[in-house]
Amino acid sequence: MSNNNLIDEEVDDLEIVCTLCTEKIINAKFARCDSCGKSNHYNCAKITPTEQRSLELRSNRRLKFFCNDCTNGMSALPQILSTISVLQDEIKLLRQSISECKHRDITSVDQQPQDFDIEQVIEEIADRQMKRKNIIFHGVIESEKLNVAERQAEDVQNVTKTLSLFNDNCPNIIMTARLGKKNSNKPRPLRVVLDDPRTVTSILKRKNLYKGPIGFSSDKTLQQRKHMLSLKNELERLNSIEGGQQKTIKYIKGCPKIVDIDLSKSLNSKNPSTSPTKSGSTTKM
Repeated sequence: MSNNNLIDEEVDDLEIVCTLCTEKIINAKFARCDSCGKSNHYNCAKITPTEQRSLELRSNRRLKFFCNDCTNGMSALPQILSTISVLQDEIKLLRQSISECKHRDITSVDQQPQDFDIEQVIEEIADRQMKRKNIIFHGVIESEKLNVAERQAEDVQNVTKTLSLFNDNCPNIIMTARLGKKNSNKPRPLRVVLDDPRTVTSILKRKNLYKGPIGFSSDKTLQQRKHMLSLKNELERLNSIEGGQQKTIKYIKGCPKIVDIDLSKSLNSKNPSTSPTKSGSTTKM
């Protein structure tokens, strides 16, 4: 039987360990993951007798067994592919910028285009995944209390007041953290972690309609911040060449891009926003 097939024979000398109960598999039937090769006891993997018989076929076996790690990895694949698609759009923009740089004199080393390797891309994807549930709040007054828990509780209370404008059922706040060193002149930015990234997306889509004293934005990675700064500099250059504000930055499929202002208005008309109210209802703009 091949390495990835189910094994129903006694194991004498091999030290095979069940990854679920962490015990050695001795004289017991077990399943080996068809993807990574990890082994699990029948009982630990909750494989039914019918499934066992199907998996034990030595030829024409159609039923596959995948361990928990591989199953979870497969469920996260669509989001990873979506993130890769966004990164591909950003790389395309970077290539366009590099092409334009070839027609200009570059004297600063910092302006030289840099190559990206696969490890940087993987790290960027992981970093963005972690930040999907985060919102950065600006202008939230810092508590003067000495107890950390009391300060955090006050931050949660202040943020909840703002979030309640978007929904009667305030999102579940997992944790909060102040960013940077304390400054007596102004409050530090406040990172708020919610329990669902979809809630973050919904709030950020309507942030421009909120006119209160507190500002908020997405939690961007270092690469995203650099990319946005590059776009703003390029936008300023293009508008100066065209003699006025002819272009703007618009998020398209989650990726910031420079577009004509007329196109930006067209995109807004296709995606009308809703205005947050105290009751949680929405009003078409």
